[in-house]
Amino acid sequence: MEEEKAAAVPFRPSRQHHFTPAQKWAVLLEWDQCLDRGAKAEFCRRIGVWNGTPLEWSRQRAEGKLKDPATVGSMNKDPKKDPRLSAEERRELQQLRRENQRLERELEQSQAAVDILGKAAALLESLAKGADQLPPEPKPGRPAWLQGPDTSQLPPIPPRPSKPQE
Repeated sequence: MEEEKAAAVPFRPSRQHHFTPAQKWAVLLEWDQCLDRGAKAEFCRRIGVWNGTPLEWSRQRAEGKLKDPATVGSMNKDPKKDPRLSAEERRELQQLRRENQRLERELEQSQAAVDILGKAAALLESLAKGADQLPPEPKPGRPAWLQGPDTSQLPPIPPRPSKPQE
């Protein structure tokens, strides 16, 4: 039984060796079964990886970056197809992003214009309703708040004493 587990879990023959996604998945399945104290560290020594490597792979699995190879197998049928973007695809992606930003700005401007038009329509409607009740026209002349106090009832201001000449 122990020999079957050892055969199922890949071993890292050198420091330059990289695990395939299928091998990482197999390592994680075995890693999840290590429950005893020190079992995970011993498992890492046995397969030849650092203790943090399976932790990083499990984080990738939790984030969805590392997927079960049984479900992923149908995605990459053509080995010649490179999953990276070509220069033309990158240019197209940048162009689409710029267009998306421009359209978002136009949408914001349109929404602001609709809001302003709605407020203007409400204002005009309130003015139309209030046009029937116009305020009285002001009387010609200065308004009451600009007119000074009535000074006709005050006593005259005494003249200033002159300076004696020397």
